[in-house]
Amino acid sequence: MNRILLALPLALVQLSAYADVAPEPPAETNYLGTIIFGILFVGLCIGFVWMVWRNDKIQKRKAKEQEHGRAAGPTS
Repeated sequence: MNRILLALPLALVQLSAYADVAPEPPAETNYLGTIIFGILFVGLCIGFVWMVWRNDKIQKRKAKEQEHGRAAGPTS
């Protein structure tokens, strides 16, 4: 096990010598793509926060109903 752990850094150094160089990014950016990404990202963040808030509100309501001895909702 120790031999494997000691050989790992050496193997990583040797393999990095064979790695390809990454191509340069394009000089121009696509503004439309950036705007669409921003809208989707912000929308998904807002949706996530809304779902967490809604689920927390539902759990608090169920806990309050159970505290008062009522059923938490329709039972099957």
